[in-house]
Amino acid sequence: MKKFLIVLFSILFFIIIWWILTPSPHEYKRIPNSEFSFETVIFRSPDPKRLADFYKNVFKAKETENESDWALGDPLSSVISLRSPDYQEEGPIFTILKSEKSNHGTSAANDLGYAHICFETDNVPGLIQTIQKNGGHIDSRFEDLQKVPAIYGRDPDGNIFEIHIPFPTPLSPSNIFRSLNSLIRTRFKLDPPEIDKIRFLHVNINSRDWTRTLSFYSKILETNATGFERDYKGKFIEDLTGLTGIEVKGCHLPLPGYEDGGPTFEIFTYNHFSERGPLDKSDIGRIAVGLRVFDLRSSIKKILQEGGTLLDEKDNTAILKDPEGNLILVSQKNLTSKKPIYEN
Repeated sequence: MKKFLIVLFSILFFIIIWWILTPSPHEYKRIPNSEFSFETVIFRSPDPKRLADFYKNVFKAKETENESDWALGDPLSSVISLRSPDYQEEGPIFTILKSEKSNHGTSAANDLGYAHICFETDNVPGLIQTIQKNGGHIDSRFEDLQKVPAIYGRDPDGNIFEIHIPFPTPLSPSNIFRSLNSLIRTRFKLDPPEIDKIRFLHVNINSRDWTRTLSFYSKILETNATGFERDYKGKFIEDLTGLTGIEVKGCHLPLPGYEDGGPTFEIFTYNHFSERGPLDKSDIGRIAVGLRVFDLRSSIKKILQEGGTLLDEKDNTAILKDPEGNLILVSQKNLTSKKPIYEN
């Protein structure tokens, strides 16, 4: 017991000194004038207003100006754009388009493609209640949802999302304290922190070969994997996703345009998949992501060279697919030349 206390107090002393020497708490920010930046997740919904209200009421997203670049040709009057939380109010946008379809089947955590998005919160139990009050559903099947650090849930359209306590990324005293504070309060059902800082974290891409997909996006985004390689199996991942007998492997890739600890692609491979996905642009669900670039032509060429497919190019925006069939929109503002990159 004496040795344990010595180790514990040594760790606490080290963290206190580290905290004193650290200039200030980490702020998650967008990098201005980035050559390549992650801009949007695009949804198609039978009821855009209902879906938008859910993300505003639950995740503190805020309505913002619509951009034709992400509308896939739809009239702007039918589009709803929401700014995701945190990043000093410069986070990625959720672009919600109107769908003429009424039914899209049931989504699952092991769908191929953009299977879920993720948020962090200081108050998982409180956010679970807010989700349920606003028409959402919890997929996770833990015995006590009021003391778990993470859950999978669904919005009113059935799109899957994940929420979990903050992770100490990047590693700093304030981030470590925030993570431990949230974990302890949740585990022992203590009162939540006075301020719940919700932040958009990642877009999950389920792929038949996560190493191949990681390689593709690493090359086109010019970035490297972050964190440890995931290898999940057993009761926790089954309870978290609500799926029996699954095993998951993969890694995270930082998305461009943000400082350390910003949004990522979570690229996973399951040991077995559902029969759904990747989605097409007219389907209901999360159908695409959007990237902003300085040079549209070189970006398209790079994507094609690495195995992507060009579907359409109009004005300053191109629609492509990655090697797995996931839709990517690439847009450049102030494009001077309107000549297509390839002519028949």
